Amino acid sequence: MDELREKEDEEDDSTFFEYRLGLYCEMDTDSIGIKADLSRLFKQGIFTDGEKKALVKKLADVQLGKNEKYAFHRALVKLRNFYLN
Repeated sequence: MDELREKEDEEDDSTFFEYRLGLYCEMDTDSIGIKADLSRLFKQGIFTDGEKKALVKKLADVQLGKNEKYAFHRALVKLRNFYLN
């Protein structure tokens, strides 16, 4: 791998060798931070099971059912109150 990287560096310095091989990815740190923070709140018992499920589904861009929409709204209210107090 190092030999291939050196050869690539000699030819073109403008692109990462790992990127061209598909071994490079960028991390979405905002999304990771939100999920880590929610995980901490889940462990503290702030949300009910239905609210947890609704939040996880919403983060995964899955359509929510009628009851899940209500649970999601309650979870948002709890989040607002938690961070504003």
